Amino acid sequence: MGYIPEEIIDEVLQKTDIVSVISEYVSLKKRGRYYFGICPFHQESTPSFSVTPDKQIFYCFGCHVGGNVFKFLMLKEGVSFVEAVHLAARRCGVHIPEKQFNSALSRDYQKKQRAYYVLEKAADFFRKCLEADCGKEARDYLKKRGVNEQAIKLFKIGYAPDNWDKLIKYLTKLYGIGVDEIYDVGLVVKSKAKYYDRFRNRIIMPIFDVLDRVVGFGGRALGDSLPKYLNTPETKYFNKRHLLYGLNLAKPHIREEGFVFVVEGYMDVIACYQFGIKNVVASLGTALTLEQVKLLMRYTDEIVIAYDADDAGIKAAMRGLDLIQQLGCRVKILSIPDKMDPDEHIRRYGREGWQELLKTAKDLIEFKLEKLTDNTSVSVEEKVFVLKNIVPNLSAIKNLVELEESIKKVASALNVSVDSVKGELSTYKKEVKTKDKIKPKLESKKVKINPNSAEHLLLSLVLSDYDLYLLAKKEITPEIFDNEGYGNIFKLLIETEYKLKLKPAKEMCHLNEKEQKLLTYLLSEQQHHERSLEEKMNMLKDCISIIYESHKKRKHQELVNKLKEAEEEKDYKRVNNLLYELQQLFSSEKGGKLFYGRAEK
Repeated sequence: MGYIPEEIIDEVLQKTDIVSVISEYVSLKKRGRYYFGICPFHQESTPSFSVTPDKQIFYCFGCHVGGNVFKFLMLKEGVSFVEAVHLAARRCGVHIPEKQFNSALSRDYQKKQRAYYVLEKAADFFRKCLEADCGKEARDYLKKRGVNEQAIKLFKIGYAPDNWDKLIKYLTKLYGIGVDEIYDVGLVVKSKAKYYDRFRNRIIMPIFDVLDRVVGFGGRALGDSLPKYLNTPETKYFNKRHLLYGLNLAKPHIREEGFVFVVEGYMDVIACYQFGIKNVVASLGTALTLEQVKLLMRYTDEIVIAYDADDAGIKAAMRGLDLIQQLGCRVKILSIPDKMDPDEHIRRYGREGWQELLKTAKDLIEFKLEKLTDNTSVSVEEKVFVLKNIVPNLSAIKNLVELEESIKKVASALNVSVDSVKGELSTYKKEVKTKDKIKPKLESKKVKINPNSAEHLLLSLVLSDYDLYLLAKKEITPEIFDNEGYGNIFKLLIETEYKLKLKPAKEMCHLNEKEQKLLTYLLSEQQHHERSLEEKMNMLKDCISIIYESHKKRKHQELVNKLKEAEEEKDYKRVNNLLYELQQLFSSEKGGKLFYGRAEK
């Protein structure tokens, strides 16, 4: 068994700030001499998890878990005591002779550390290539984009040469790293029996986790190569839903400023840094995810969205707004004029221009009102539609003064009375309570649905009632529809925030001819108008259950076919992976309670 000398353990404890470590996992707020936050080890709504800095310990008054920094890391990271000491030592710069405790580290832990080592050495390779003769074009591009030497070093920007296997040769020959290890972290692509570098002739942006470890890369093509941006594929170490570019550098600045800017791209973050705005991260080109918002909430409860001002950027912002509010964050949206992205704006107008722009940031209610009404005169039908979209957001506002002001904004924008808005809000809250009471009853009441018509019936239901649409949107995604046409209609319904129903003539141009016919038929049906809410909710539940079940059967057959193919090719690694996927599919079918067709663990 490995052994770590007592004096080394003491040194690690002395040099480790438990508040700093736990803050990477929990949003802590100071109260007197203690820090409090929501416990990461059990479900709670009121903070009962405490950290005592002078004693360097933590304790939860709810679940009664406590200990020092090693105990916290053991519980949160699922590691042994020795591995927790190793993690803490790396953070505070204490060197532990590897031979003294390597035998005590689990294989999984050693494999994980090895993967981070491979990624770190790859990042070194890309940086060296940027500085070499082969990196001249990349250096010229960065200079043209206004990226200076300081930024290149800070973000550890590199270059992947236009070569099929230069990275592979570098890592295998210089460090003895196996090709399989390079493949496992997503740096190479396998084609039949050959491996070749994934990133070629691209500017490379290393992507770090909150612990400052390289977990993946983003590559920007030089020339006309497609795709323009290429990320590391999803691996055990890289999942962009759980990552934010630049967060490893921005953490202290977010805490200092009290809020965070969220932008779309690498260059936006880099430009902001060069102009002294450091409380900024990028969502890696996607709308904010649940995991990303929770990550930000460790450092702040105020988020300013500063996505590109084009249509795609606006849609991405809209998709993340409700999510942010639901998790308890305050959110503002920064609209950048002239369809510029943050990179362009800050380079043109500087830090002062950016700060002036911040003063124009809109809160969630103002932004949604602007986008939903398009700053034009609003018809009665559109007023009803806008209110249905806005009222859930009003309902989520806890501060009474803020709620009162928001109600006034809505009333003014729609040219209706304050009492009308308050009435809609009151009705919405009552309906929510009613639905909560109805749900248990629906478990026992079954409606006979023809499996072959479940997708059609679901769309017919959601197009007949906005509340059913909201329920369906939460429980099902377009990707699992068997009929591509129905899936595309549902997708467009979501993308247009139900405007496809209100203004089908305008919005259905995004559908092909066959899909337009389907939509027209669906909108023409009158079969659900006489049904009660309870009946329709019951039918919706059964439709979703049937669609999910059908999707699982198709997925199962697909995996079985792939398994046969892999067995015939004697590709045993792929066989194992497919068997694992089948096992996961079976476990999702057997475990959990179905609510509107979805298995909840």
